[in-house]
Amino acid sequence: MNNLLKRVSIAVWLLAAWFGVQSSQAQTIQATQLTLVSPAACPTAGCAAGQTLDLRASYDLANLDPAPTPNVQVCLYTPTNWAAESFRIDPTGAGTGAAYQPGTANCGSAPEGYAMTGGVSAQISASAVSDQLNLGFRVGRTATASGSVLVRVYQKTAAGWQPPEESSATIGVTPTAAVVYVANDAAACGSSSPCYLNSGADSAGGMGTALKDAVDAQPVTVTILGEYAVKSNTVWVDKAAIIQGLADSRITYAGASCSEPILRLTAGVILRSLTITDGACAAPSRDLVEVDSPAGVTLEYVDLLSGQNGLKVSDNTGNVTLRFSQVMDNSEYALFRVPYVAGGTVQTIGNNLYNNRPGIQVNCGNAGQADHNFWGFGVAATTATGQCTVSDNKRLGAPAQPRSGDAGVQGEIVTVTTTKQSGFNGLVGYQRSTDGSDYQLNLINHGVGAPENVPFTGGALGSLTACSNYYDIFLEKDVVPSAQLTLSLRYDQFLAGCASTIETAEYCASGDAAKIPLYWFSPSIMAPGVWKTTGATGQATTCNTAAKEIQVIIDSSDRPDFSNDLNFTPFVVGLPPQPSSVVITRFAAIPGIGQASIQWTTASEVNLSGFYVLRSLAAAGPFERVGNLIVHTGSSASGANYEYIDAGLTNNTTYYYRLEIVNNSLGSTFSNVISATIGQSTPTSTLTFTPTRTLTLTGTITPTGPTPTPTGSLTRTPTRTITLTRFPTRTRTPIRYATYYVFRSPTPAPTRTPFPTRTITPTPTLFPGARTSTAQAVNTLLPQPSFTFTVTLTPASTDLATGYPPAGGTAISSIGTPGTADETSTAATHVITPTATPVTQGVLPGEQAPAIMTFGKCNWPWILGLLGLELVTVGGVAIYLNKRGLLTIPSPTREERDAED
Repeated sequence: MNNLLKRVSIAVWLLAAWFGVQSSQAQTIQATQLTLVSPAACPTAGCAAGQTLDLRASYDLANLDPAPTPNVQVCLYTPTNWAAESFRIDPTGAGTGAAYQPGTANCGSAPEGYAMTGGVSAQISASAVSDQLNLGFRVGRTATASGSVLVRVYQKTAAGWQPPEESSATIGVTPTAAVVYVANDAAACGSSSPCYLNSGADSAGGMGTALKDAVDAQPVTVTILGEYAVKSNTVWVDKAAIIQGLADSRITYAGASCSEPILRLTAGVILRSLTITDGACAAPSRDLVEVDSPAGVTLEYVDLLSGQNGLKVSDNTGNVTLRFSQVMDNSEYALFRVPYVAGGTVQTIGNNLYNNRPGIQVNCGNAGQADHNFWGFGVAATTATGQCTVSDNKRLGAPAQPRSGDAGVQGEIVTVTTTKQSGFNGLVGYQRSTDGSDYQLNLINHGVGAPENVPFTGGALGSLTACSNYYDIFLEKDVVPSAQLTLSLRYDQFLAGCASTIETAEYCASGDAAKIPLYWFSPSIMAPGVWKTTGATGQATTCNTAAKEIQVIIDSSDRPDFSNDLNFTPFVVGLPPQPSSVVITRFAAIPGIGQASIQWTTASEVNLSGFYVLRSLAAAGPFERVGNLIVHTGSSASGANYEYIDAGLTNNTTYYYRLEIVNNSLGSTFSNVISATIGQSTPTSTLTFTPTRTLTLTGTITPTGPTPTPTGSLTRTPTRTITLTRFPTRTRTPIRYATYYVFRSPTPAPTRTPFPTRTITPTPTLFPGARTSTAQAVNTLLPQPSFTFTVTLTPASTDLATGYPPAGGTAISSIGTPGTADETSTAATHVITPTATPVTQGVLPGEQAPAIMTFGKCNWPWILGLLGLELVTVGGVAIYLNKRGLLTIPSPTREERDAED
């Protein structure tokens, strides 16, 4: 019986081994198939005409005749209307290592509707069972419809060439268009179509990149979607096109081969609204854009960041213009043109060009101009450029404001006509007189709200309180206007209170053009370096209060004029520092029982001494002071909140109030008039909070075992009395700024930080410095602190009958930031009572039963059933093989049976 069991076991083992070998062979040999490899998937609308595709052909091999050369032929067919091109295939089989040679000699004729695209053949060993080839091609740019790619594999046996095995892959194709898109993957394309994607190749000229496929399809515009990565080879843009971004798009690089430029422009190209970086390349970095074109090239609204040379220009015949862009943080030049021999010129205008290599930022190669750029605070154009035509007077005195959510800076080049037009969403208007002809004008926005926005003077003491952005407005190069220019600047979009202040008798209503607060500044020696009003220097200046704008007519006489000034002139609408400048954003009278609360808020205060509150029984006056001088506490950068309580008034009577605003020279100006009818039931604006908080901490920890039982009790008794006066909180609109740097000395070498580093602040524990205990494998109650606060709000020093402080004028000045409070100590009790939460009993890691034992306990009926089924199956197979004579199970001899007995 034992021998029988041994033999059955051996038979079962042999059967299992045989089935295992057959299963392994079945997994190794694959059916003939053709699959798309890259892009991984086409966009929803289909792959674009002109898209490069990579596919993989896998096929079985059997009964090959080893003698002939070759004995395997692979043939690829594509739809006729695709006009496929640029066929390529791996030279070596991935499964056999055999060398394949190009050729289609043994391919059959193409099926109907297909064209032969290419083929390869090889001599493969007769023992090979399968092989695999990667192949690719580019769909012709004239393709208009979807179709299937067909692969046929011919094999030669001892009987000759056999009928081919074949497989196909259906590919969706959409026609190209005038506007095409480029993205990293199909998901990034979204609904944008036709959309090109990277394929698997990384070949010279940028072949294998979506951008190269898109350019070669010859559209009018190529739009980059999101963050798009090129490859190690330079993408050659050798056909005229507009290449633009959409919503802060960027071109970058994810590899480590950093010897070639990112882009090379060799045709008339416009590069617009794009950020270009070289990814992680460093030492060396990659040149970001290289231009070698016989036709003109323009780069506008681009950010060229963290490369080697931001822009490198060869000595070709095309002119190159860089406009309204930022070129920063590059290890070499912002712009470098090779020395001039007989080529075109370069021109940079309206750019932020700083924080690149130490010293010279732009080298024009003796063939270019570099006016109207920002080089850094206090940096002259002549020291920041080399071999360029440049004037220190024609430079930006502050950085151009970056565009929000997009590359480049806020600049516009406009054509001035007899019709009034506007730039920057209606903030700057421009129009010419009816005589003469149209001409071009540049507008640059420096922004407002910080010293960095102020050209040249940088927000020094005595600066203006700006009611508009700071703008540079200058004529396009070589323009000589033949008609007057009317400029209009809005003054009601930034600070509340600007409009009402400007429209008073001090400014617009004064009848004196010199007092109308439209200011200009000239860095030229032709005019003093101070901000002056356009009316004070001779030009006709008027207020259009209906449109909330100030207008000035500029011509060739007086100042600013066309010839001397409108080549480098900043403008701003602002309030002057003398005799006083205050922007009041809120002025209100809140009536109460027998009193009124006079409240006002300022946004800016310059050369101000303080305020008097004036009162009258009639709107036309006469007014009289009702208290002492309230000393000002604001500044030119930030204002303050003020309140005066006017008590002892008669109920059901209307009182009128105004502010007398006193400057440092003791001169006075007056605000508008407001009123309040006394006796109306209105909550006082002064609230007193007296919180009483009781917190008691009692924690009990009772672990099982030898762990000690600590009990802790903590009682704290502070009391705070908080007096708050409510005012509206002034909210500043955040303004996006670039990071500005002062011009750097040649040493040490710059350290570039392509991306900001985030700082993570650790979360403090409830009890800093407390010791942490080691967990025990017991049922434990962990203390959970609970806090109970009882807050009682009690008016302090308040007349319960009226709800107001006692009678008598009370000035509450220098409130500061709305919402702040002073604290004084009184009695209070703080009680913190921790509760206990049980932790579910269990075992600690490392004490669990082995997973196999847990599995066995849960599934033992199934395991026994499967073992029984296996024994029955093996027994049945053994009996079947025995009956067929394939397996002999010898009967034991009498001696063996007797021995067993």
